[in-house]
Amino acid sequence: MIWLENVKIAIQSIISNKMRSLLTMLGIIIGISSVIAIVAIGDSMKGVMDDIYKDIGKNRAYIYTNIEDYRSTDFFKRDDMDLLKERFGDKIAYLCPSESIRSDVTYNKNIIKLSMECVDYNLSDVQQIKMLYGRMINKSDVDRKSKVVVLEQSAAMRLFNKENVTGQTIRVEIENNLEDLLVVGVYKNEESPVLSMLQGQKTYEDSYIPYTMAFPDSYSFYGLDVFIGEKYPVSLTGNEILSYIAGLKNRLPENYRFYTVEEDQQTVDGILGGMSIAVAAIAAISLLVGGIGIMNIMLVSVTERTREIGIKKALGARTKDVLFQFLIESATLSALGGIVGTLLGIGLVMLGGKIISLPIVVNPVSIVVAVAFSMIIGVFFGYYPARKAAKSDPIDALRYE
Repeated sequence: MIWLENVKIAIQSIISNKMRSLLTMLGIIIGISSVIAIVAIGDSMKGVMDDIYKDIGKNRAYIYTNIEDYRSTDFFKRDDMDLLKERFGDKIAYLCPSESIRSDVTYNKNIIKLSMECVDYNLSDVQQIKMLYGRMINKSDVDRKSKVVVLEQSAAMRLFNKENVTGQTIRVEIENNLEDLLVVGVYKNEESPVLSMLQGQKTYEDSYIPYTMAFPDSYSFYGLDVFIGEKYPVSLTGNEILSYIAGLKNRLPENYRFYTVEEDQQTVDGILGGMSIAVAAIAAISLLVGGIGIMNIMLVSVTERTREIGIKKALGARTKDVLFQFLIESATLSALGGIVGTLLGIGLVMLGGKIISLPIVVNPVSIVVAVAFSMIIGVFFGYYPARKAAKSDPIDALRYE
């Protein structure tokens, strides 16, 4: 086949001018490897964020007051929560005040800052919690307002220098009162290494306490943490909840905000996607530089092989045959640069992912597009030199020394 023969000729030409060909491909290699790496990092970060939000719960949302001239009755009391649970049944899988309390904790000479998330007894029904020792907060704890706490593994280690600390007691400050809390369980946060790296050193250690123990019955809460039942649409159910709350409080639905974790994820994905596109577009400029380099070297190649072109045309080669030959050579040169750039980009991103423990996602489509795009660049920038070679006069070409 003619095109296969032209590819062989192109490869022979590239091999006979190794250094020149490598330098010519350098722009394509850098451009393609940069784009591949950036796209792969973007896809990998989206995958990491998807896992993080999956752990948080895509059917999770927060309800809070969105009123500037608020009244004390605009906030949420326990009676309001009971009415919501009764009204919506299994549409609400979990409902609890969105509150946490922070306190310094000392044991012997160890001091930590502890963040105590106020939870209801059925949190483990909607969110995966890996218990190492003991148990999670239960219904009896919530009903009796028990002074208990479930510590995260690192909090236990930093405070007691061991993991299994069930039965131990810690003293914390809650609402300006010192309280002794019994440790009934120890759990482990399954946190992404990338998220840990982005967060840096944690200021506060994590733990859970019953929300009923932390606040008096008359306390008004600013916001609610809610999980919508998996069978129900989150946004639609959220609108129903807001309408019901507005009726209870004699307010308008827009006076309350239903903010979903899914909205938050879409915002983050949009930012990551925009950054990836912007940086990839900047990196793609080097492809333009590489294309110009290919045009330049092809013009040199046409000049060097003027006599060869003249002989081919004198032997009957048609104009389109010469054009096709040089286009194939240009596309081959560019495609090889694209392949090397793709392998380099994947290698770099894999190495970086291994160093920072990031699970790398390389989309096969992006590889095919990258190599195809590099070939298109070769054809586009190689057309003028190929056309110049094809249009050359065979008599003048044969006279060329």
